[in-house]
Amino acid sequence: MNDYVKALDELKAKAGIFEIYHRSTFKCYRNKQHGGVQEVLIELLDAGPTQQSATQLLPTSTDGKSASGNPGSSLEEAIAFVHWWDLDK
Repeated sequence: MNDYVKALDELKAKAGIFEIYHRSTFKCYRNKQHGGVQEVLIELLDAGPTQQSATQLLPTSTDGKSASGNPGSSLEEAIAFVHWWDLDK
């Protein structure tokens, strides 16, 4: 883990990078508000424990809808901040 952190610090120092996120993607299925099932890809961005608003979710459905929300200080907070209803518009 130290090598990983050291590499990220090196990137910040030498490449002019000031913000780094680890990105994970999840394929999910949800029940739409007015019936039916929707496939959603959720991109999870995590800036790590040293950032105050470190976690953000960016959901996009395969039928072209997307939702957004503010970053949170925890995964639970980031989930609560997403405007999930935008996937039903």
